[in-house]
Amino acid sequence: MSDLTITRRQLYILPTRMGWYFGLIMAALFGIAIKFDNQAAFMMLFVLVAVALVGMLYTHNNIIGLTLNTQSGQPVFLGQHAEFPTQISNDSRSTRHAVWVVSGGFHQVMELKPHSEQLVDIKLPTLQRGYLNCDPVVITSQFPISVFFCWTKKHQSQQRCLVYPQPLDLVSLNLDSNQTGKQEQQSAHISGNDDYKGMKPYQDGDRIRDIHWPSVAKTNKLVTLEYESISPSSINLSWASLPTSMSVEDKLSQLCYWVIQAEKDGVKYQLEMPNHTLSHDNGNTHYHNCLRTLALWGLVEPAVEVSNKTSSNKAQQNRNRATASKVRA
Repeated sequence: MSDLTITRRQLYILPTRMGWYFGLIMAALFGIAIKFDNQAAFMMLFVLVAVALVGMLYTHNNIIGLTLNTQSGQPVFLGQHAEFPTQISNDSRSTRHAVWVVSGGFHQVMELKPHSEQLVDIKLPTLQRGYLNCDPVVITSQFPISVFFCWTKKHQSQQRCLVYPQPLDLVSLNLDSNQTGKQEQQSAHISGNDDYKGMKPYQDGDRIRDIHWPSVAKTNKLVTLEYESISPSSINLSWASLPTSMSVEDKLSQLCYWVIQAEKDGVKYQLEMPNHTLSHDNGNTHYHNCLRTLALWGLVEPAVEVSNKTSSNKAQQNRNRATASKVRA
C-alpha cells in the first residue's frame, strides 16, 4: 500500500482562465476608480479582491490534509481495464467539495464528509501484457468559485497490476499424443449415464430413481445403480504443438485460452514452455501460475540473463584476481 498525506509542500495553486478574466476586470475597475475618483468603484474593487482572496484560501484548504492510499490491482487480461483501488481519506472536521482524482486518462470527482473516506477505482487501459504500473495520481480542485486551480504534485505509486495475455481461440486443441503430449483417461463415476458399472450401497444424496428396488425386496437393503463414463483427466498444453507460423503473442494468447478452458472443465493440465514446464495440476493456484508464466514470458528472462552475465563476469574477475595473487606469491 502506498500512502501520501497532502501538505503545503505538495500543493500548487494558480488562477484559472476565469481567474485571469477576473483579474482583468479588477484591473479595469481599478483604472476607472483612479481616473474618476469614484468611491463606488473603489468599494466594488475591494469586494472583488476580498472574494478572490477568500476563494484562493478555500481552494487551497479544500485539498490540504487529505490522505491518499493506492493499492495493487487484481490481474486482468489484455484488453480489459486495470483497476487500482485508491482510498481518499478526510480526517478533518470540514467537508471537502468537488475534489478530483486524476490519473492518466482517468478522472473522477468526489465529495468527502468530515472524518470519512471514499474508495475510487482508478481504471487504466491495458496495451500490453506484463506488469502495468499505476499512472501518477494528482488531486485537483477549483472549489468554490473556479477562480483558482489547486493541484498536488504527481504521486508516483509503486503499485502495479499483472496483465495476462488476451485469450484467443485461434487453433483447435488436438488431443493426439503425438502433438500435445499424453492424455490420461480415468473412469469417472457419474449418475444418469447409460454405461452401467454395477451396484453400491445407498448413500445420502443418491437419487431415488437410481435405487435398485428388486434388490431391496430380496435383501431388505438399499442399493443404487452405478454408472461410469470415460473422460480425460489430464491434458498437455504445449508451446511446441502450436504452428510455427504463429507469432509469439498469438501463441501466448492461444495457450492462455486453453488454460482457461481446461480450468473450467476441471481437468488437470500441464503447461509446457521452452525450457520451462508446469506439471499436471489444477485449481486456482496452478491456474494463476500458468497465466503468470504466459504474461511474463520473454519479459523477465532478459533481466535474468543480464544478472547471470554480470555474476559470471564478477566470478571471472575474482578468479583472475586469485590467479594474479598466487603468481605474485
